Amino acid sequence: MKCHLCKVVVPIVLIFAGLLYLGSRLVPPLAPDHITIAVGQKNGIYYQSALAYKKILAKQRLRVDIVTTEGSVQALKLLEEKKVDVAFVQGGSADTFKNRPFTSLASLYNEPVWVFYPAAGKPLEYLYELKGKRIVVGSEGSGTKALAVKLLAANGVTPSNSTFLSLRSEAGAQALFDGEADAVFSIIGTFAPLTQALLLDPQVRLMDFKRAKAYSVRYPYLNAITLNEGVLDLAHNLPPTTIRLIAATASLVSRADIHPDLVRMILFAANRVHSGAGVFRSAGEFPGTKRLEFPINPSAEVYLRDGESWLERIFPFWIASIIKRLMMLLIPVIALMIPVVKLVVPMFSWRNRSKIYRWYETLNTIEEEMDGYDETRRRQAVEKLETALERIRTVDVPLSYRREYYDLIQHFELILGKLKAAGAERGSVKGKAGSGEIIPG
Repeated sequence: MKCHLCKVVVPIVLIFAGLLYLGSRLVPPLAPDHITIAVGQKNGIYYQSALAYKKILAKQRLRVDIVTTEGSVQALKLLEEKKVDVAFVQGGSADTFKNRPFTSLASLYNEPVWVFYPAAGKPLEYLYELKGKRIVVGSEGSGTKALAVKLLAANGVTPSNSTFLSLRSEAGAQALFDGEADAVFSIIGTFAPLTQALLLDPQVRLMDFKRAKAYSVRYPYLNAITLNEGVLDLAHNLPPTTIRLIAATASLVSRADIHPDLVRMILFAANRVHSGAGVFRSAGEFPGTKRLEFPINPSAEVYLRDGESWLERIFPFWIASIIKRLMMLLIPVIALMIPVVKLVVPMFSWRNRSKIYRWYETLNTIEEEMDGYDETRRRQAVEKLETALERIRTVDVPLSYRREYYDLIQHFELILGKLKAAGAERGSVKGKAGSGEIIPG
């Protein structure tokens, strides 16, 4: 027996499969299962933050590879060369990369610009007072050097009238102790051992930026901050006085083509690492969208504004991502399938009924005219009905339409029986007439 249901189900399944295939071509692919992050040196805060990200994201089935660099400038070069996916970048490092297809994911925290100088002598109040001095500006490729050179140039201090020493913070501090440098620019963590050591050393003094507000106005990626007396160490009253500082804004930067789900996962980790309060930030201030040097990534903007989706709050990211894509795929496909099903089912019904009812035209014509048939036409009608009936008996219809089918056969047999009976009656009359028998009536 033929599978009549298949005639309905198979087309629907094929259409559904076709729509699923087309939809799958339009739905974005799943995010990669790994990401590479460029940081600074291993003893820096960027590296420590990346390690915290790695631990958090391992639970989300995302492998994090960390690439150390000399600093933000080198990290941006690696990002440009597509050797990393995301880079920790210090504010003031992006001037030579402004036209690159980069986007900012979030600002993370304030990084104080520490300028240390020998305690002996006149206090350093303005950067232009360093003209003609020996200045440690940070190592090559570092964000510290990029920002230090820029700030010094704005104050008329350049390599042509001063000596710039490209040294790391540790080597620069040693040069300061050895009398081989007159000032050291350093952008490292507030509680880093080197920062604490320099703040505690009586031979070294920290510059008070009297014009901190002016710097924050002129350079959008800088922020004027205050290091309050005793905030770092109450027992040693560190620092001994309140000091005005400027701070670069650390941020996460990626290429514009980064997968949206990677953005959400990175910010998921960033929110757990950087959202708390600190010496130079209030709770909830970071991650944020302030003081960014590149356009904000659209996916990052949505995440920072709305937070995690309801799926991400219930499931791990990788499961939520799969469910989200299934919803993106199935909801429109099901919406399209509803009218398809509504169309296919009536068409199936019409097709099966038409197999039955199309024979009634022949039957009705014969039934309406049969009373006026002569013998020749009657025989033709009988032959026609018998032929049609043979064909009808070969028609295959589903069980649900068998009642109409059997009714059709009965109707044909009824009319066929009447025609045959009429023929027999006429034959009987002729027989009696030929024998001379008087016919009553």
